[in-house]
Amino acid sequence: MNIDSVNSYNTQFEHVHTKGSTYPKEKRAVVAGMTALGTAVSCAVLAKRAGYSLNPAKMFKNIRHSYLAKVKYHDKQVIAIGAGSSLGGLAGGYMIDTNKENRKAKRRETLMQIGNISIPILTVDFLANKLERFGKFAKAGGAVAGIFAGIYVANFITNKLCDFIFRNKEGRGIKATDFSAHLDDAIVATSYISSSPFVHGIARVIPLALMVAGNEIGNKKSKHN
Repeated sequence: MNIDSVNSYNTQFEHVHTKGSTYPKEKRAVVAGMTALGTAVSCAVLAKRAGYSLNPAKMFKNIRHSYLAKVKYHDKQVIAIGAGSSLGGLAGGYMIDTNKENRKAKRRETLMQIGNISIPILTVDFLANKLERFGKFAKAGGAVAGIFAGIYVANFITNKLCDFIFRNKEGRGIKATDFSAHLDDAIVATSYISSSPFVHGIARVIPLALMVAGNEIGNKKSKHN
């Protein structure tokens, strides 16, 4: 069955990937820098609230015991870091482009990205916690189901909301490859199956994975330009 036919409402379905950005390298570098800054600030806030020191000397002296080395990523951490990345990317996008239509496209993309980060991870945690009493594998199954359910819900809601706010429809059919973009959700779901050092180590890439969102936002352009 063609997955594109599953959803007649053209949803945009992932932490999307802009192909062939027409911005020059120096402007893309500004977006990347602001995205990294936004991500770093959100991580610093989370670390501070968790009681970790932000003193660089202390952080690098005991890097194995730093916040980023120890944190277990769940909904709060993923949403906060994703929001930091997205807002940083939006700021970078505004810095490199004053075109009103392109800025509007970047704002729409920000809402899409934040929704597509937040809602799936919330459904992952919700279903995992609801099914926890039935055992470890039921909890893991709930987490995996939460990824798929959350992606559909997130994109339906964010597309409807964006169409209402921005008064235009910019979407596409669902593609199987879109699910691969939710690396953060998959890693969190895996953590419900195993608490091994390997899984914990793989989860350290989540902040980097979430930086994709900010870069997509900053490099977004209007289809009408």
